[in-house]
Amino acid sequence: MKIIADENMPNARALFSHLGVVELVGGRTLSHDHVKDADVLLVRSVTKVTKALLQGSSVSFVGSATIGVDHIDLSYLQEANIGFSSAPGCNADAVADYVFSGLSHLYMTKGLRWLNKSVGIIGFGNVGSTVYERFHQLGCDVCVYDPMKQTTIKKNDKSVNFVSLEDVLQCDVITLHAPLTRTGPFPTQGMIGAQELSFLSPGAAIISAGRGGVIDEDALIARHRQLNGELHLIIDVWQGEPAINQALVSIVDIATPHIAGYSKQGREKGTWMVYEALSRHLGVSASLTPKNKLISPGWLVSMKVVANGCLEEKLARAIQAIYDVARDDVRLRFKYRENKEKNIFDWLRKHYVERDEFNTSCVGIGGANDVDVSSADMRRIFSATGFRLNEQELR
Repeated sequence: MKIIADENMPNARALFSHLGVVELVGGRTLSHDHVKDADVLLVRSVTKVTKALLQGSSVSFVGSATIGVDHIDLSYLQEANIGFSSAPGCNADAVADYVFSGLSHLYMTKGLRWLNKSVGIIGFGNVGSTVYERFHQLGCDVCVYDPMKQTTIKKNDKSVNFVSLEDVLQCDVITLHAPLTRTGPFPTQGMIGAQELSFLSPGAAIISAGRGGVIDEDALIARHRQLNGELHLIIDVWQGEPAINQALVSIVDIATPHIAGYSKQGREKGTWMVYEALSRHLGVSASLTPKNKLISPGWLVSMKVVANGCLEEKLARAIQAIYDVARDDVRLRFKYRENKEKNIFDWLRKHYVERDEFNTSCVGIGGANDVDVSSADMRRIFSATGFRLNEQELR
């Protein structure tokens, strides 16, 4: 069996080699010639899996180690009787970490207090629901816009605060996690244009970590100008990827190359989920290697947080110890300024400096001399943000 896999899938050889011969290929440059005699194709989001790519090949299974499927022609796969599996939820924690690292950056650089602000989320899939739950557990005033998901939830179920797109865009903090769709009753391509952006208030923060093309970038630049720059922008996805809008880069607080879900553990979980799906498809037993042996532990396994400073600062210092999103922004701007690589955007993704998820670190609360915040509140806040707690401390 011949297996073609994106070279950016961690552990691909370790997991799939007992099933067949694994050949690693650049996802962006993957062509019909690569797959014509392959049995299995394993991709990430940069590869467009279409009829033109697969027709006439021997591929009988496609796996995408990502949560989104907008790069996959699902209708063709069904028509051609080609098995398929993605990895829903594999990087939900990673993207949620990205959101909170972005907010921590805004606090540390601009003094933006966000815990007492209204939060609006666009998209309620695996990522959006994870982000929603974190803000909810933090006690934030949080709402969500997702008309497709809203119709599947009972009308008398008030556990999720669904609102209109206009209401979300009037929040202080807005995070985007919607897929890119061009058809259907609620297409998302260009969903947030000039009219929608007019609802933004001065001082609002936007974190775009879903898919490029949902926001009209020219309209966003114009709205930033109308608000005299009083708009905080953290942009991870771009409508022209791998080309990116340098005019937009010049005004955003944080610019990153579609890596919000690129935690080491998230990518490893994505590969594992596709491996399990392929094993089921082939009717074979999974590898004897335990899953926990292939999901990496973190570098900073524990830390002690002292109860000094405001809540945003406490969180920011702990969050940035694990993942400071500013490092990815600095690296992107430097590489574009240096301009030595043929495709800088993809180079940054291929040579990404690995990062851990918050849940790899165990937090202890010490020095509880802050009269405004109890140790119990501190534990609740850090747990809600995604950290593990020091169990010994709780006994």
